[in-house]
Amino acid sequence: MSIAPVISAHNITKSYGRTHALNGVSLDVAPGEVLAIMGPSGSGKSTLLHSLAAISNIDNGEIIFNGNRIDKLNDNQRSILRRTSFGFVFQFGQLVPELTAIDNVVLPLLLNGTKRVQAYESANTWLDKVGLNGKENSLPGELSGGQAQRVAIARAMVIKPKILFADEPTGSLDSLNSERIMELFIGTAKKYGTTVIMVTHEPSIAAYADREVVVRDGKISGVK
Repeated sequence: MSIAPVISAHNITKSYGRTHALNGVSLDVAPGEVLAIMGPSGSGKSTLLHSLAAISNIDNGEIIFNGNRIDKLNDNQRSILRRTSFGFVFQFGQLVPELTAIDNVVLPLLLNGTKRVQAYESANTWLDKVGLNGKENSLPGELSGGQAQRVAIARAMVIKPKILFADEPTGSLDSLNSERIMELFIGTAKKYGTTVIMVTHEPSIAAYADREVVVRDGKISGVK
């Protein structure tokens, strides 16, 4: 018996003015799969990621997560979905600069109503998992690029998301730190059965994925 996808896109389109960012994209992602979305700059790969993550609205088609359409959700419902089921890691971490490492990690838990003591215990645990024990009270400006990405990974994983979305997660790192971050990133997700959908233009990073999808001119042009 085949396993139902955790998330699917069915013939989705998205335009910015006269530019077709997505032009009839269909895609199924299996539970626990690590999927790399590749393609040249401007191909639509980040738009596809943001559409799947309920960050951007689509024009047509449908997106199904856990058997339910999410493309028709209102802004509040999307916000709740992103706080409870989706984790995010972006190229520059997007940490809140005024908050310490642990306060950045604990933020999604507090927004979800987790009690402070429990939230900070979980945040501490995740900072330790990503090798940042002793950096809890450091501000983002006091961390290296690799350390900041580790904080972002801890923040993304602390809610135990069903899907972890990553947009060029190693784009600001050197090759050595990129490898370390990807091993941590993918290893952590695999350990907890989290589905990973990441955008990258680097073949060495895509090699960590179970499958690669190539996007060109708003369409899927190949699957590896």
